[in-house]
Amino acid sequence: MEIFINYLMESSIILGILTLFYRFVLHHEPLFKFNRFYLLFSLLLATVAPFIHISLSSGDSETTGFVLLETVNVFSGDVRETVVPVIKENKSFTWIYGMGAIGLLVRLLLGIVRLGGLSKKATWVKYNGIRIADLPGKFNPFSFFHVIFINRSLYSDDDLDKILVHETAHVKYRHSLDVLLFEILLIVQWFNPFAWMIKYLLKELHEFQADRSVLQKGTSIGSYKNLLLFQATGARLLPVNNFNQSITKKRFKMMTNKTLKNKAFVKTLAATLMIVGVGFFFACDNELPSDIEGQDETLSLKSATDNNGFLLGDSSRVYFVVDSMPKFPGGDKALRKFIAQKVKYPQYAQEKGIQGRVYIRFVVDEAGYVTEVDTARGVHSSLDEEAIRVVSSMPRWRAGIHEGKPVKVSYTVPINFVLQNRGENLKQKTLKQINKLETTTIYVDGKTVSLSEFKKIPNESIKGIKSKWNGKSVDKNGEKKLLDSSGIFEVTLKEKVPKSESKDDNEVHVVSYK
Repeated sequence: MEIFINYLMESSIILGILTLFYRFVLHHEPLFKFNRFYLLFSLLLATVAPFIHISLSSGDSETTGFVLLETVNVFSGDVRETVVPVIKENKSFTWIYGMGAIGLLVRLLLGIVRLGGLSKKATWVKYNGIRIADLPGKFNPFSFFHVIFINRSLYSDDDLDKILVHETAHVKYRHSLDVLLFEILLIVQWFNPFAWMIKYLLKELHEFQADRSVLQKGTSIGSYKNLLLFQATGARLLPVNNFNQSITKKRFKMMTNKTLKNKAFVKTLAATLMIVGVGFFFACDNELPSDIEGQDETLSLKSATDNNGFLLGDSSRVYFVVDSMPKFPGGDKALRKFIAQKVKYPQYAQEKGIQGRVYIRFVVDEAGYVTEVDTARGVHSSLDEEAIRVVSSMPRWRAGIHEGKPVKVSYTVPINFVLQNRGENLKQKTLKQINKLETTTIYVDGKTVSLSEFKKIPNESIKGIKSKWNGKSVDKNGEKKLLDSSGIFEVTLKEKVPKSESKDDNEVHVVSYK
């Protein structure tokens, strides 16, 4: 569940960034083909990028086979302050999300079934190789893949020709496929307002593109506008491309809207760079530790003829895949919980702003004990040692079985150390304490400062805060109050490290489960 929640969050952020860029940069430009490509590729990127993992580590690593367990995330500070753990612990999330997704899936299926029912009532004719379902009743003409649904008796021959050209454009450009893709997206991301927005923007674009096809056939803008204005309002059927939408004014404007070639080039280039940049940023492993140790000890595994292998320097064979894999007591979920509970974020690493993903390699031997614990890829000695300590303390596993015999099996587990903004937490707690006191004295690195000066100190610059206060605690109207109270707060700032040594201390890490 944690992986899925993180996927939804990362995918939502990607979709939000790309949708907002389109809305403010490309939306009013008549670059219909490129705009459609941009919106469809945005959907593809938001769906796929969270699964892609590009490592930026400079160390050489040769891996021909190993068992990689799911990432275990370790947060400094209070884990509950992060979004993913809060959602994960909320038992109602699964029910609410599931009900929303099922509701939209049912809506989509009912729409398709409804179209099937309409097809049985239709009189079928041909128009330029496209099937037309002539139906009774008052509704807006629409298309669904290679079929156009319309009541021909409602229109003059001239208007009918324009409408059929419009709907034929929807068929030609395969707009129904776009609509279905985005309906499926909504099933997964129904909670994301940007998913609804990008679907609306795409349907707008479909109408702009179809309108251009009508005008290119020689129809005057004035007569076509009149047709749009006097269209009857009908029931909306999903998932379809309707001729009459609630965007008539925008369609009028887009019919006469033109863009300069230089402006179009700049915007298409900016949009392309935006897609590449967002995709690269979210696909990359964003940990670039300032002091990586153990680069020479990265994974070095060789493959045997049966697709298993052995660790160098070990006379006993170590497998990667066996008939019955070793099992941690309680399963993989219990394993991740054990590591997350046992790992303590080193104080030194918190103070120096060190974070990143440590890969720990270990072997479950024939008796089920964890042995040969080592760093496959490290970040910093403080994090590496803590990760090794916890993995070494694992309880006995159920041993792996291969060809009827217990054997050694190698694993690699990534442990992700993620810093919270500790300075912000300390500052907020201190300000709450100060508000309860009548008089306060604040020292910053030994110098007295005013409350306003303390508030201006950047959160990330605060290393620690010590407080001493006294007063009488009394209950007043159900609330605790301090009388005759005073306090002293000693603030310690982080040391200023030369840029060459701290280039990554302020790096923002986006947690992902690749």
